[in-house]
Amino acid sequence: MLALGLTLVGHSCTKFDDKMYSAYTEETFPKTPEQFVAVTGPVYTSARGYFDNYFSLQTGGADEVVVPTRGGDWFDGGKWRDMHFHTWSPSHEIVMNTWDWGFNAIGTCNRVLSILEKAPESDTKAQTLAEIKVMRAWYYYLMMDAYGNIPLVTSFDTGTELPATKPRAEIYNFIVQELEANLSQLNEEKSEATYARPTKWFAHALLAKVYLNAQVYAGTAQWNKVVEHANAVISSGKYSLEPDFLAQFKTDNGASNTEPIFSIPFDATRASGNQLFLRVLHYAHRQTFELTVNPWNGWSTQPDYFDLFENDDIRKKQWLYGQQYTSTGQPLIYDNINVVIDPYGFTLLPGSDFDIGGVNNAGRLAGARCIKYYPDKNQLNNNAGNDVVVMRLADVYLMKAEAILRGATNGNATEAVDAANMVRGRAFPSTPSKKFTLTSLTLDAIYRERALEFTFELTRRTDMIRFGKWENAQLFKQANANETYKRLFPIPTRARSNNANLAQNTGYVN
Repeated sequence: MLALGLTLVGHSCTKFDDKMYSAYTEETFPKTPEQFVAVTGPVYTSARGYFDNYFSLQTGGADEVVVPTRGGDWFDGGKWRDMHFHTWSPSHEIVMNTWDWGFNAIGTCNRVLSILEKAPESDTKAQTLAEIKVMRAWYYYLMMDAYGNIPLVTSFDTGTELPATKPRAEIYNFIVQELEANLSQLNEEKSEATYARPTKWFAHALLAKVYLNAQVYAGTAQWNKVVEHANAVISSGKYSLEPDFLAQFKTDNGASNTEPIFSIPFDATRASGNQLFLRVLHYAHRQTFELTVNPWNGWSTQPDYFDLFENDDIRKKQWLYGQQYTSTGQPLIYDNINVVIDPYGFTLLPGSDFDIGGVNNAGRLAGARCIKYYPDKNQLNNNAGNDVVVMRLADVYLMKAEAILRGATNGNATEAVDAANMVRGRAFPSTPSKKFTLTSLTLDAIYRERALEFTFELTRRTDMIRFGKWENAQLFKQANANETYKRLFPIPTRARSNNANLAQNTGYVN
């Protein structure tokens, strides 16, 4: 069984060894929970790609980030410029790589399901099948949110006709049906054993998220459903807000944290792929965080986004700006220049629309840097050990509040204020006057609060679209109300070259 698990992990994004599975008998199918875990490993290792190209796809075009060209740094073929200006094409590197990751993960789920469905019936089998189907629904949710109209494949049969594109509403219906159908089979416990696996509460939280965007996805609002599933998570009593907001993102985060509902484990040696700290830190921050590698000095936030954070908001602690220091408290010096991070220092070079310089270090110091996922001084080979939070209780509270404000009838305005203030109160522990009231809690206030709470948690693009802000002006980008079709990314050229049954999304020319 261990050999089988290692074989599956090694082939999680490619083809499996069919001969191995054809040899299964009643005696060799998995029976114990540990054996089922070994077989299902690839479904979860595939999730690490969520923090790679998918992270770039969801954040690169939103107002929470900008990855400007800094002289000779970070041009990268213009891919970050295209993300910022929303000028991506079907052949854009991130658009294509994210598609490949998502559908490889879905294929992995289908392959593992095809194996385990033949195993003898047991409670463990039923729960495991439900977990994989919920993971597959999550992967489909990510792909539907990004690309809209996508193929729907639920079996692993390479002999069938290539799948055709399905309407976004059909994918939405599949996702909610899968989640609703499998919810009762999932584990209800929050423990070390269920950490990083889909529990009943993750299914409820994901349903709330899908229903929150139902009007975008399928044309019909489902605000009552949002409140229903949010209440299920809240009333379970399994989760509570972390008293220290940033604790749940630190290098030692994990199953002991009280707020995350679903996370993706990362480890510097055994589960690599978390390299966010390298993207955001200035080169000289190696001395600040006692790193053994030089960071890449790229990703920063836009000035208007940074200005959302008030000085007494504890969430502002996630930003590096102003004078920087070594780990021993000395002013940080790089290339004979004092390292002072300027959140507003985005000065374009003459004749450029995205290059802020860098040869003289001025451009290299522009933009506040997010260290929500605190840099790991024990990183190895550029890989940090912070687990990545996918869904947490604060999101559930704010989804409930928003749904009530938008018209849910199974909740009232007081409940909305109470839910939103669970999050707001933690952010302003010493200034209770900053809490929401019945008059101050508006949809605009919710939109702003979500920005403050969920930086780099892959919610901003979806929020901007739901609130009608995706076409707004950003740092260098002009507003363009005529480009609503870019609320969806194009179906990648590579995918359509391999499958002529895939139709391109409206507005794009392949």
